[in-house]
Amino acid sequence: MSLTLDTSYTIPMLEHHIQKTIVYTLAFSDSMRFGELKPDMLENKAFDYHLKKVIRAGLVEKTHEGRYALTSEGKRVGKGALKAQARMIDRAYSTLLLAVRRADDGAWLLMRRRVQPLIGLRGFMNAQPIAAQNIAETAHEVCREQTGLSGEFVAHGHGYFRTYRNGSLESFIHFTLLVCNDIQGVLHQNSSLAEYCWDMDPDWSAPDMLPSTQTLHKMLEVPAGSFVDETFDI
Repeated sequence: MSLTLDTSYTIPMLEHHIQKTIVYTLAFSDSMRFGELKPDMLENKAFDYHLKKVIRAGLVEKTHEGRYALTSEGKRVGKGALKAQARMIDRAYSTLLLAVRRADDGAWLLMRRRVQPLIGLRGFMNAQPIAAQNIAETAHEVCREQTGLSGEFVAHGHGYFRTYRNGSLESFIHFTLLVCNDIQGVLHQNSSLAEYCWDMDPDWSAPDMLPSTQTLHKMLEVPAGSFVDETFDI
Protein backbone atom coordinates (compact mmCIF):
# COMPACT_ATOMS: atom_id res chain seq x y z
CA MET A 1 0.00 0.00 0.00
CA SER A 2 1.44 3.35 -1.02
CA LEU A 3 0.73 6.19 1.40
CA THR A 4 1.43 9.81 0.50
CA LEU A 5 0.83 13.11 2.23
CA ASP A 6 -1.35 15.83 0.74
CA THR A 7 0.97 18.77 1.31
CA SER A 8 -1.65 21.27 0.15
CA TYR A 9 -4.00 20.54 3.03
CA THR A 10 -4.12 22.59 6.21
CA ILE A 11 -6.13 22.11 9.36
CA PRO A 12 -9.15 24.47 9.24
CA MET A 13 -9.14 27.41 11.62
CA LEU A 14 -11.75 27.16 14.36
CA GLU A 15 -13.81 30.33 14.42
CA HIS A 16 -15.35 30.25 17.89
CA HIS A 17 -14.35 29.14 21.37
CA ILE A 18 -17.28 26.70 21.44
CA GLN A 19 -15.98 25.01 18.30
CA LYS A 20 -12.52 24.78 19.83
CA THR A 21 -14.02 23.35 23.01
CA ILE A 22 -15.94 20.68 21.05
CA VAL A 23 -12.76 19.42 19.40
CA TYR A 24 -10.78 19.65 22.64
CA THR A 25 -13.43 17.73 24.60
CA LEU A 26 -13.65 14.95 22.02
CA ALA A 27 -9.87 14.56 22.17
CA PHE A 28 -10.34 12.79 25.51
CA SER A 29 -12.91 10.27 24.29
CA ASP A 30 -13.55 7.79 21.49
CA SER A 31 -17.01 9.30 20.96
CA MET A 32 -19.73 11.19 22.85
CA ARG A 33 -23.48 11.73 22.66
CA PHE A 34 -24.89 15.18 21.91
CA GLY A 35 -26.02 15.62 25.52
CA GLU A 36 -22.62 14.60 26.88
CA LEU A 37 -20.80 17.02 24.62
CA LYS A 38 -23.06 20.07 25.06
CA PRO A 39 -22.34 22.43 27.98
CA ASP A 40 -25.34 22.66 30.35
CA MET A 41 -25.60 26.44 30.07
CA LEU A 42 -25.81 26.44 26.25
CA GLU A 43 -29.08 26.09 24.32
CA ASN A 44 -29.42 23.13 21.98
CA LYS A 45 -29.86 25.34 18.91
CA ALA A 46 -26.74 27.39 19.57
CA PHE A 47 -24.62 24.33 20.29
CA ASP A 48 -25.96 22.51 17.23
CA TYR A 49 -24.87 25.46 15.07
CA HIS A 50 -21.25 25.20 16.25
CA LEU A 51 -21.30 21.41 16.10
CA LYS A 52 -22.32 21.56 12.44
CA LYS A 53 -19.47 24.03 11.84
CA VAL A 54 -16.80 21.62 13.06
CA ILE A 55 -18.45 18.79 11.12
CA ARG A 56 -18.33 20.84 7.90
CA ALA A 57 -14.70 21.71 8.69
CA GLY A 58 -13.93 18.00 8.60
CA LEU A 59 -12.84 17.77 12.23
CA VAL A 60 -15.86 15.93 13.70
CA GLU A 61 -18.14 13.24 12.30
CA LYS A 62 -21.43 11.68 13.37
CA THR A 63 -21.18 7.90 13.73
CA HIS A 64 -23.77 5.33 12.70
CA GLU A 65 -24.73 5.06 16.38
CA GLY A 66 -25.59 8.77 16.48
CA ARG A 67 -22.51 9.70 18.51
CA TYR A 68 -19.89 12.31 17.69
CA ALA A 69 -16.20 11.59 17.23
CA LEU A 70 -13.09 13.26 15.87
CA THR A 71 -12.06 12.53 12.30
CA SER A 72 -8.43 11.78 11.52
CA GLU A 73 -7.83 15.50 10.98
CA GLY A 74 -9.68 16.31 14.19
CA LYS A 75 -7.52 13.89 16.15
CA ARG A 76 -4.43 15.70 14.94
CA VAL A 77 -5.84 19.00 16.23
CA GLY A 78 -7.08 17.29 19.39
CA LYS A 79 -6.00 18.80 22.68
CA GLY A 80 -4.26 21.62 20.77
CA ALA A 81 -7.62 23.01 19.64
CA LEU A 82 -7.63 25.68 22.36
CA LYS A 83 -4.33 27.11 21.13
CA ALA A 84 -4.34 30.31 19.15
CA GLN A 85 -3.14 29.02 15.77
CA ALA A 86 -3.56 25.89 13.69
CA ARG A 87 -0.72 23.64 12.61
CA MET A 88 -0.03 22.37 9.08
CA ILE A 89 -1.17 18.75 8.87
CA ASP A 90 1.81 17.78 6.69
CA ARG A 91 4.40 19.11 9.15
CA ALA A 92 5.78 16.71 11.72
CA TYR A 93 5.05 17.42 15.38
CA SER A 94 8.33 17.54 17.32
CA THR A 95 8.39 15.38 20.45
CA LEU A 96 10.71 13.64 22.90
CA LEU A 97 10.09 9.94 23.59
CA LEU A 98 11.39 8.73 26.96
CA ALA A 99 12.45 5.09 27.44
CA VAL A 100 12.55 4.66 31.21
CA ARG A 101 13.62 1.62 33.26
CA ARG A 102 13.59 1.05 37.01
CA ALA A 103 17.07 0.77 38.52
CA ASP A 104 16.56 -2.22 40.82
CA ASP A 105 14.73 -4.73 38.59
CA GLY A 106 14.79 -3.31 35.04
CA ALA A 107 11.02 -2.85 34.78
CA TRP A 108 9.84 -0.56 31.98
CA LEU A 109 7.76 2.53 32.62
CA LEU A 110 4.92 2.59 30.07
CA MET A 111 2.04 4.97 29.61
CA ARG A 112 -1.47 4.53 28.20
CA ARG A 113 -2.73 7.52 26.21
CA ARG A 114 -5.86 9.24 27.56
CA VAL A 115 -6.09 11.67 24.65
CA GLN A 116 -6.34 11.65 20.87
CA PRO A 117 -4.62 10.86 18.62
CA LEU A 118 -4.12 7.14 19.31
CA ILE A 119 -6.15 7.23 22.54
CA GLY A 120 -6.01 4.04 24.61
CA LEU A 121 -2.72 2.76 23.19
CA ARG A 122 0.41 2.13 25.29
CA GLY A 123 3.99 3.18 24.77
CA PHE A 124 6.81 5.35 26.07
CA MET A 125 6.31 8.66 27.84
CA ASN A 126 6.59 11.77 25.70
CA ALA A 127 7.55 15.37 26.32
CA GLN A 128 7.54 18.54 24.26
CA PRO A 129 10.95 20.13 23.64
CA ILE A 130 11.32 23.83 24.41
CA ALA A 131 13.82 26.25 22.93
CA ALA A 132 15.18 27.55 26.22
CA GLN A 133 16.11 24.16 27.67
CA ASN A 134 18.37 21.22 26.84
CA ILE A 135 16.26 18.19 25.83
CA ALA A 136 17.80 16.01 28.55
CA GLU A 137 16.76 18.59 31.17
CA THR A 138 13.27 18.74 29.69
CA ALA A 139 12.98 14.94 29.82
CA HIS A 140 14.10 14.93 33.47
CA GLU A 141 11.62 17.64 34.49
CA VAL A 142 8.62 16.19 32.63
CA CYS A 143 9.30 12.72 34.03
CA ARG A 144 9.51 14.08 37.56
CA GLU A 145 6.40 16.26 37.20
CA GLN A 146 4.20 13.55 35.67
CA THR A 147 5.40 10.49 37.60
CA GLY A 148 7.41 11.66 40.64
CA LEU A 149 10.42 9.73 39.30
CA SER A 150 13.89 11.20 38.75
CA GLY A 151 16.88 10.18 36.66
CA GLU A 152 19.40 11.33 34.08
CA PHE A 153 18.44 11.07 30.40
CA VAL A 154 20.69 10.73 27.37
CA ALA A 155 19.74 10.98 23.69
CA HIS A 156 19.84 7.64 21.89
CA GLY A 157 18.33 8.12 18.42
CA HIS A 158 15.82 10.03 16.34
CA GLY A 159 13.56 9.81 13.32
CA TYR A 160 10.06 10.18 11.87
CA PHE A 161 6.89 8.15 12.47
CA ARG A 162 3.70 8.42 10.39
CA THR A 163 0.66 6.56 11.70
CA TYR A 164 -2.41 5.98 9.54
CA ARG A 165 -5.75 4.56 10.63
CA ASN A 166 -7.70 2.94 7.79
CA GLY A 167 -5.58 4.87 5.30
CA SER A 168 -6.02 8.33 6.90
CA LEU A 169 -3.11 10.11 8.53
CA GLU A 170 -3.64 10.30 12.29
CA SER A 171 -0.19 11.12 13.67
CA PHE A 172 3.04 12.46 12.15
CA ILE A 173 5.95 13.11 14.51
CA HIS A 174 9.63 13.92 14.43
CA PHE A 175 11.03 12.35 17.57
CA THR A 176 14.18 12.18 19.64
CA LEU A 177 14.47 9.02 21.75
CA LEU A 178 16.01 9.55 25.19
CA VAL A 179 16.92 6.82 27.67
CA CYS A 180 17.11 6.56 31.45
CA ASN A 181 18.09 3.12 32.77
CA ASP A 182 18.31 3.96 36.47
CA ILE A 183 15.16 5.90 37.34
CA GLN A 184 14.55 6.42 41.06
CA GLY A 185 11.52 7.13 43.22
CA VAL A 186 7.91 6.06 43.79
CA LEU A 187 5.51 6.23 40.85
CA HIS A 188 2.72 8.81 41.11
CA GLN A 189 -0.04 9.60 38.60
CA ASN A 190 0.23 13.33 37.95
CA SER A 191 -0.95 13.60 34.33
CA SER A 192 -4.43 13.97 32.86
CA LEU A 193 -3.12 12.93 29.44
CA ALA A 194 -1.64 9.53 30.30
CA GLU A 195 -1.77 6.70 32.83
CA TYR A 196 1.59 5.21 33.87
CA CYS A 197 2.50 1.72 35.03
CA TRP A 198 5.48 -0.62 35.42
CA ASP A 199 5.85 -3.62 33.12
CA MET A 200 8.52 -6.24 33.80
CA ASP A 201 8.26 -7.96 30.41
CA PRO A 202 6.26 -5.94 27.86
CA ASP A 203 4.84 -7.55 24.76
CA TRP A 204 6.07 -4.92 22.32
CA SER A 205 3.83 -6.25 19.55
CA ALA A 206 0.62 -6.39 21.62
CA PRO A 207 -2.53 -4.98 19.91
CA ASP A 208 -2.83 -2.18 22.48
CA MET A 209 0.79 -1.08 22.04
CA LEU A 210 1.59 1.96 19.93
CA PRO A 211 2.88 0.50 16.65
CA SER A 212 6.05 2.60 16.85
CA THR A 213 7.02 1.21 20.26
CA GLN A 214 8.34 -2.05 18.81
CA THR A 215 10.64 -0.05 16.54
CA LEU A 216 11.79 2.11 19.45
CA HIS A 217 12.63 -1.00 21.48
CA LYS A 218 14.73 -2.31 18.59
CA MET A 219 16.54 1.04 18.44
CA LEU A 220 17.49 0.61 22.10
CA GLU A 221 19.19 -2.69 21.27
CA VAL A 222 21.74 -1.04 18.97
CA PRO A 223 24.36 1.64 19.73
CA ALA A 224 23.25 5.25 20.11
CA GLY A 225 22.91 7.42 17.02
CA SER A 226 20.41 5.42 14.97
CA PHE A 227 17.82 7.04 12.70
CA VAL A 228 14.52 5.59 11.47
CA ASP A 229 11.78 6.78 9.12
CA GLU A 230 8.74 4.51 9.27
CA THR A 231 5.06 4.45 8.39
CA PHE A 232 2.41 2.40 10.21
CA ASP A 233 -1.21 1.58 9.33
CA ILE A 234 -3.44 0.46 12.21
